[in-house]
Amino acid sequence: MNLAEIATLLDRLDGEPADALESETLEFKSWDPSGQARRTQVRELRESVVAFANAKGGILVLGVADRKRTRVDAIHGVAQLDDAALRREIYDGTDPHLLVEIEELREPEGRLLVVRVPVGIPPHTTSDGVAKIRMGKENRPLTGSTLAQLVVSGGGRDPTAEVLPDVEPSDLDPEQFLLLRQVIRADAERRDLAELADRDLLGALGLASESGVTLAAVLLLGSRPALARYAPGHEVIFSRWKDSTRYDLRRDIRSPLLRALEELRRLLEANLQIATIDPVGFQQLEIPDITWWVGREAVLNAFVHRDYFLRQSTHVDLRDGWLEVVSPGGFMPGVTPRNILRHRPVRRNPLLAEALQMIGLVNRAGLGVDRIYEELLSLGKGIPRYDADESQVRLILNTRTHTAFARLVHDLRRRGTDLSLDDLIALRGSTRRGFLDRWSASELLQLPEEEAAVHLISLRKRGFFVAQGRGPGTVYRLARRYAELLPDMEAADSDLWIDEEALRLRLLAVLSDRGRLTNAEIRRISGYTRTQVLRLMRAMRNEKLVRVRGRGRGAHYVPYGDTASNRSGD
Repeated sequence: MNLAEIATLLDRLDGEPADALESETLEFKSWDPSGQARRTQVRELRESVVAFANAKGGILVLGVADRKRTRVDAIHGVAQLDDAALRREIYDGTDPHLLVEIEELREPEGRLLVVRVPVGIPPHTTSDGVAKIRMGKENRPLTGSTLAQLVVSGGGRDPTAEVLPDVEPSDLDPEQFLLLRQVIRADAERRDLAELADRDLLGALGLASESGVTLAAVLLLGSRPALARYAPGHEVIFSRWKDSTRYDLRRDIRSPLLRALEELRRLLEANLQIATIDPVGFQQLEIPDITWWVGREAVLNAFVHRDYFLRQSTHVDLRDGWLEVVSPGGFMPGVTPRNILRHRPVRRNPLLAEALQMIGLVNRAGLGVDRIYEELLSLGKGIPRYDADESQVRLILNTRTHTAFARLVHDLRRRGTDLSLDDLIALRGSTRRGFLDRWSASELLQLPEEEAAVHLISLRKRGFFVAQGRGPGTVYRLARRYAELLPDMEAADSDLWIDEEALRLRLLAVLSDRGRLTNAEIRRISGYTRTQVLRLMRAMRNEKLVRVRGRGRGAHYVPYGDTASNRSGD
């Protein structure tokens, strides 16, 4: 609202109280010009400024009282209140500091001050530690889950769409424009974009406007000094690990996004291997540890969904048996590792994602979690795994190959058998677990139990599974023709395996509740011997379900997502 619109709104004070005119982005505040209550008024004003900054920003009009029915009673003004001094007091009394704009609005009844509060980068507090957020017409305490969601989501803002001050043409690298045009010509549906002049290309991609150049433009095309200034957290660290604590290769990549992708591609291709599987029919099958397509998909996900407010690096760690991509910032609200396959897409940085889509990278790499799953499972890899907390998301991609499963998928598709992603997940899950029931299938497929049971029945009807038992407790095992896919089992009794699988689920539930379990506690829960517990927990560690903390008598198990744990031996 400009000053004229605010003045027009004030006319409604003849008949309506000021609080009836307020909204999520507008508040009227009274002011005692005598100065006796100045300290209290400034404190309350800071709290309101913080509340607006933690939400959508807004306007505070000083010098108007609530609950009055006429202009004369409502508008009392602020007398000679120094707007410059007030601006400084707000700045000094907020953390991180907030720089507001203050305008003077003169009305017949008195002089008003209009305080414009920008959208902040939450969470903001006063220097006294008070945190509030604007919800509807109220300033509410910012606590608990609301604070966590603000930290995770950046307050619902798109930081990559922010126009950056003082960005000059020299801050954008001409070589990155050349690389951008190469990508557009190779992948984009609108290849004519590559023929546009630099300024027009930025505008067509939404990366710049008359207001200026956005952070997304600097991330894609910025020079290294510009990246260091405007996106200090933008860095990708590639590490090749010898064991759980030592790496023998590390590269710190601080290039713009497209160049960073190229550097990562070279590093991955130089450090990954290709396995040859016995001929299928007349064709020899070559299976890489991981394809660059999957690697790029995972890294693009990290770029698009990471929190650029956090001054932390994106990590790409190549370990013995898996590739790990860690991006700063937790999942967006509502998304968890248990529903990521089914949750609608939620992007923290929409402008950056849209620009990548327009240049063709998203069309080719997809930015879809389901495509990562399908590509890896088709290659005989394990089911991808996500771990997350408020500060980061970790994607774990298995690089070991189940050769029999890869051969089966290739052979079935060569013969024209269609396998959906849900088929691949259920079949691959059964090779690891030995069987599936509606509960374990629900967890793997991230579906309600009833829908998971329907899918198991479908696989049985198509000859992949045989059923044992009846009703909700029915167990599904791979049909005899697929017996080669069964993993080696230390326990000879298949019924013991069923009990062990149920025990795994119970242990994971107890760990989620308690946070830790010792060998002795697991023996009490399971009735297993110490050796049997060690075997079971070693298998769960290999599957990245649990970690070990401590050594000797102090050793105990914690959920795998507990990043504070160390990877010591049993």
